[in-house]
Amino acid sequence: MINCIVIDDEPLAQENLVNQISKIPDLKLLGVFDSALDALPLISKGKVALVFCDIQMPDISGVSFLKSLKKSPLFIFVTGDPNYAIESYELDVLDYVLKPFGIDRLLKSVNKARALLEAQKTNLPDRDFLIIKDRSLNIIMPYNEIFFIKSDKDYVKMSTVEKDYIMYGRLSEIEESLSSTRQFLRVQKSYIVNLDFAKTVDGSCIKMKGNIKDIPIGGQYKAELYRRLGISSGEIS
Repeated sequence: MINCIVIDDEPLAQENLVNQISKIPDLKLLGVFDSALDALPLISKGKVALVFCDIQMPDISGVSFLKSLKKSPLFIFVTGDPNYAIESYELDVLDYVLKPFGIDRLLKSVNKARALLEAQKTNLPDRDFLIIKDRSLNIIMPYNEIFFIKSDKDYVKMSTVEKDYIMYGRLSEIEESLSSTRQFLRVQKSYIVNLDFAKTVDGSCIKMKGNIKDIPIGGQYKAELYRRLGISSGEIS
């Protein structure tokens, strides 16, 4: 399943694109936005793999918006203006679709995205560590030495066997990099926990082994935590 969003300020064009996307089985539409700035919070969470975006829009153009992103999903520009094609490809845009278009043209773009995303999965190395940047050093931190990771505004604290590390970054980016691991799970807005160090779980917190601090559980994360642990939601209040 490919998580995608639509950004287009023209209602009819937006409606047509959403309708076409609904016909493609492996696309999951997470949101529809009139403005690129409105889409930024969702993109920043790292859950969007593909963006269908108009170019000429108020506040910020699609091209300028893409340039502003530090880490961007795949972009397909869907526009009635052919004049941005060269600049778009210089930005490594996945595809450039001119309005009006049919389902066959959109499907061609989605197939490109599907192939690229599959290739990225195949080429990812199997590893059991994170790289921690500490001043000029790149520290190799094995998963089994990380207790939990906590966000603090623009920084994250990683609590490990050796010590606590403070680094600039977003918890959502670390969550994305750990999404394929079995032991790490986001259990609260500000916490990712290594479940290998969990001792007991109740309705509000995870009590950790040894002297590791307790980890609070956020309401929206309970269901996935219980599922991961194989606990029925009815067993814990």
